[in-house]
Amino acid sequence: MALEIKQGLKTTQKLSLSAELKHSITILTLGRFELEKLITDELEKNPCLIGISAKEEKEYSHHYDELKRALQNSYNQNDYTERYNDIKITEEISPNEMRKEFADSSQSQSLHLFIENQVSIMRLSEYEKDCIFTILQYIDDNGFLNTDLKTIAVNHDIHIDDISFALETVQKCEPTGIGAQNLQECLLLQFKKLNKKPKHVENILTKYWNEFQKQNFLKIAKSEKATSEEIKEAFRFIKNNFDPRPARQFGQQSSQIIIPDVYVFKRDGKWICSTNDNGLPRIKLSKKYSNLIKALKNEMNEGEYKDTFKYINENVKSAKWLVKSLKERDKTIIKVVESIIKYQEDFFEHGPEHLAPMTLKTVASDLDLHESTISRATSDKYLYSPRGIFELRYFFNAAIENNSGQEMANEAIKQMVAELIKNEDKKNPLSDQEISEKIQEHKGIKIARRTVSKYRESLGIMSSSKRIQRF
Repeated sequence: MALEIKQGLKTTQKLSLSAELKHSITILTLGRFELEKLITDELEKNPCLIGISAKEEKEYSHHYDELKRALQNSYNQNDYTERYNDIKITEEISPNEMRKEFADSSQSQSLHLFIENQVSIMRLSEYEKDCIFTILQYIDDNGFLNTDLKTIAVNHDIHIDDISFALETVQKCEPTGIGAQNLQECLLLQFKKLNKKPKHVENILTKYWNEFQKQNFLKIAKSEKATSEEIKEAFRFIKNNFDPRPARQFGQQSSQIIIPDVYVFKRDGKWICSTNDNGLPRIKLSKKYSNLIKALKNEMNEGEYKDTFKYINENVKSAKWLVKSLKERDKTIIKVVESIIKYQEDFFEHGPEHLAPMTLKTVASDLDLHESTISRATSDKYLYSPRGIFELRYFFNAAIENNSGQEMANEAIKQMVAELIKNEDKKNPLSDQEISEKIQEHKGIKIARRTVSKYRESLGIMSSSKRIQRF
């Protein structure tokens, strides 16, 4: 078959998005931080955009103060007292807990900088310090070195002995236990720095590590020729004096501040919502340039001011589209949140266990919008309510049906799992199978043991064998 090139005409239909529509879609998808950056960048490069006046700013501030008061009035005092009434005033705090409390309240500081300051006063060569700084790159937020020394040596073309020396130096720094390659080494590093070393602790952390993890007191007591109570006392000492995450006081290196996009509050017995514009740059189209473009259009001769007219005209169009897109974004998000409130009113009234099943399709049908629009409007957006701060995606859940045919959200089931574990007997914790049976018994919902396990792991809760408290 011969190949040939020829011309022809063909009529086709296709849907294409204009640049402005693409711009609007992008703005709807953006989270708060990305949106703030986009507005700031546009203000800098587009002369046809200006920030709002001080007088208008005061009007926004007045609106924000009203919103704050409405939120405060939405709080249920009973919810607040119930949440904290289990705190004992006379409860004793262990040294380990005191360290945690201090860590939570202390000002965040970089772990790397803290160690670098200690290394800087040591009598080391520049090469040795460089090796130490290389090691620091591989220490995670908990203070552990999770990369093999040989890998680090190869990656940076450093002799293995020099890397080993660098690690040993890091492990001598504060906080004690830093630079350990596993939990066992972390606890041993902390033990070695003790002036007074309690009996049995070292052997428990070295010879009987597996038994220690399983809390097998009897086997350790028999091997150590000690009483069960003596071994339990050693366990208590480890729990109260050693920190399994030595770098916790420095916080995570990549922490993120969440600022809500929408506030939900109750006013006159009805749940309503409002966008959070506080902190966002507020913009409007400059009248000066709008008037200028009209004057140039009416008065310019052939070729005269052509480039100026083109430049200003493009920026005016861009500014108009940005202002319009921001308004449309707010309108769409408010509509979506109002629909969420409509279907999830029981959640806002009574809490997470009353979360109703809801999908993107449910809201899309309610608002007569496409599912993709709902998806964009809820992506990386957060809602603040008296119940706390939630990502909008949190409210979209698959349904699980109980014996009576009533549907429940899987997130509500997850909360049931958390509540059952919270109230279990700590010396005889519930297994995943027992949790499954209790949910079926009390709520009439049949869920598999594997599902309970999946929910438990997503909540960051250990298995029953690791939750048991034998001392």
